Amino acid sequence: MPQMGESLSEGTVTKWLKKPGERIERDEPLFEITTDKVDTEVPAPASGILERILVNEGTTVAVGTTVAEIGDGAEAAIAQPAPMAAAPAPTAGGGHFRSSHEPTTFRRRGTPETTPLPSTPPMGSTSGESRRQLSPAVLSLAAESGLDVPELLEIPGSGRGGRISRRDVERYLRERPARGEAPLAAASAAIHAAQLPPGGPPAHYLYQPEPGDKLVSMSPMRKQIAEHMLWSQQISAQVTSFTECDMNRISRYRDENRARFEETEGVPLTFLPFVAEATVKALKEFPIFNASVAGDQIAFKKHIHLGVAVALEEGLIVPVLANADEMSFVGLARAIHRLADAARGRRLAPADVRGATFTITNPGMFGGLTGTPMIAQPQVAILGLGAVAKKPVVVDDAIAIRPIMVLALTFDHRIIDGATGFQFLERIRRQLEEFEI
Repeated sequence: MPQMGESLSEGTVTKWLKKPGERIERDEPLFEITTDKVDTEVPAPASGILERILVNEGTTVAVGTTVAEIGDGAEAAIAQPAPMAAAPAPTAGGGHFRSSHEPTTFRRRGTPETTPLPSTPPMGSTSGESRRQLSPAVLSLAAESGLDVPELLEIPGSGRGGRISRRDVERYLRERPARGEAPLAAASAAIHAAQLPPGGPPAHYLYQPEPGDKLVSMSPMRKQIAEHMLWSQQISAQVTSFTECDMNRISRYRDENRARFEETEGVPLTFLPFVAEATVKALKEFPIFNASVAGDQIAFKKHIHLGVAVALEEGLIVPVLANADEMSFVGLARAIHRLADAARGRRLAPADVRGATFTITNPGMFGGLTGTPMIAQPQVAILGLGAVAKKPVVVDDAIAIRPIMVLALTFDHRIIDGATGFQFLERIRRQLEEFEI
């Protein structure tokens, strides 16, 4: 199961496009998947014979789970899905960092299998540690079914490290004796408690639904965003720095060339490609912002994969401009337009939302002056763009009206000092203000 966004931990196989015994060519669509954000086809990673399907259609599995075997055809006679293979164990140190951005999705026949992890938490683990392993999907199903947290934690987990999946809860609910529904307030409190780390706020600080309240379930995307944002705050020491940028040169160039650029290149000329280009140049000079924390080490990335946040009705998604450090200005403009259009049409492929090393978010397109963007883990910084608005400023000791944009840089203070943060932000500002027409 491929990774289709850093905040996603599982996906559902909706349809197999090949049967056991059939030949498959490399990059030929093999099966279809759906997640909270992406519905797409997954291509075969190699040519060969599809020997075994390990995951049935309609089954939800963790990212990294082996779903099929491709080989030379010696075992193609096995036509029925085998028991689901265990998801691979985390890398050393307990993190989720990989040696490349490509996940291990398939296993070739004859290669050693990962030793299955225990289906229950190891001895000595606390209930608080177990609660933090519950995904929003599991918590939502528990609330709907009236399961309290102690009972939920008794369910044997089949996921990575004994993690309880939605499938485990569904199986438990089918097999357990029928019980009365838990009161709404009790279920709500249980879910609140499960989302909080040990020693979190007392229960009386958490809202309890009252008669007359209209309760609307969070969408799957909103649940993923909520979980990601809570963990981002707990993982990083986040600091935000601000600066104002005079966009006069770029604004004038854009006004004069917008129509010709769109006619020639086929995409609109917005402010975003200018900022993307300036950011990529600054990242080359300050590689610490294109890094991640791996235990007590800093992992510097070889390439710059630029995430660009796109707002959808149900939430936010971050398509990725892979190898943005190798793109020209026109290439950046085309890639941004293509990915934003695909995101709004739910046509993003797995590779389009994977492996970002730095992110740009643009609340200014909605008129926002500025904000404090939150880091998308496991990145260490994010740049927020405010609206470009005309303001009176002092230019050569005279007051002038200029288009000004506020830049907001949030960075991880664990590895980036305040001085370095301001130097990086200043480099982006100068790139934009000194744009060569």
